[in-house]
Amino acid sequence: MNHDKTGKEANVLDRLKPIHLLAGIMTGIFVLVSGAAVPALAQDLYTVSGVHVDEKADSATKARDVALASGQHAAFSRLINRLTVSDGGGGVSIPDQRTIINMVRDFGVSNEKTSSVRYIADMTVRFKADQVRAFLRNRNVPFAETSARKVLILPVYSAQGYTNLWDDPNPWRDAWGKVSGDSGLVPVSLPVGDLDDIGTVSVEQAQSGDQTAVNKIGQRYGANVAVADATMSGDGDAQSVDVSVTRYDANGSPQVFGVHESLAAGESVSTMMERAAADVRAKLESSWKQASMIDYGASGELMVFVPITGMDDWAGIENRLENLPVIKLMRVVAMSRREVQIDVEFAGTPDQFRIALAQQNLDLQQIDQLWFVEPSGSDRLAKLMANP
Repeated sequence: MNHDKTGKEANVLDRLKPIHLLAGIMTGIFVLVSGAAVPALAQDLYTVSGVHVDEKADSATKARDVALASGQHAAFSRLINRLTVSDGGGGVSIPDQRTIINMVRDFGVSNEKTSSVRYIADMTVRFKADQVRAFLRNRNVPFAETSARKVLILPVYSAQGYTNLWDDPNPWRDAWGKVSGDSGLVPVSLPVGDLDDIGTVSVEQAQSGDQTAVNKIGQRYGANVAVADATMSGDGDAQSVDVSVTRYDANGSPQVFGVHESLAAGESVSTMMERAAADVRAKLESSWKQASMIDYGASGELMVFVPITGMDDWAGIENRLENLPVIKLMRVVAMSRREVQIDVEFAGTPDQFRIALAQQNLDLQQIDQLWFVEPSGSDRLAKLMANP
């Protein structure tokens, strides 16, 4: 950290320091961001949809009871897999049915079909976030619950000397259309493929890693970008696909990994492609969970200054902060037309807090002994320093 400061920077820091030092004795506004007041994003994370149940019993009523119980059990297992990595979540024993029921907030069913001895339905189960957290913490299982920025997939498809991104047919893009969505910790989406998209990044630019073109389409969708380059090989029942994925993050070096899938007996090529896309998404999820895993045995507290342009602007930033599950308590200490000072208690380390803020497009930085948060890509702090 470079602590050399210009005269203007020193003036700003000198002006803010007295507020910083007096913060402990000032009356503030407390915002509880844990317990019952779970942020909307965290609440969605604890909702598991698409759980298919199909059970038989002596009667329709018993079949329904068995199905609903098995559905909640399956949903809880999916939730644990969503929040933990295999090394961490793999050691979690699924509890008895009563314990699971106590963690269920509510559930809904759709596509119900019944007979005298059978019950079929699709379930959506919402869990109580605070109780699931307690369940994992009591077992010393690390878990992640900070959602990553959306990842925009550029599906490049190569087969028999033909390479395609925007044109049809593109079975690789079709496969991604079936596995993309907002569920999980890493929301995944596809570009529209309109003239603006086509003019922004070509298939050659995607394959070569043209950072300017990739960043431009990412900015258009407000997302990080992953180029998923799928190459088909073989023929008949011996076909396979090799996928090279390069994920471009705004604040880091590109991440590269690969996936290989072969055609299974009796399987269609489209199904194999869907498996490959699902594998890529699972790797994106696993990588993000490893990076954002919160050690809830650690915690911190920072006094932070937030440069603002007005009260509406502050309301938007405050909403982003409240959507961070890692923030346990937030207190407004002082406020002016140009900045807000907040006292923040958070779970994990300062670096983990910084990563969580980045997912809400907020940057955390330190100057001297003071901490600042500003929207990513803005120059508010620089302007504040230039005009003390």
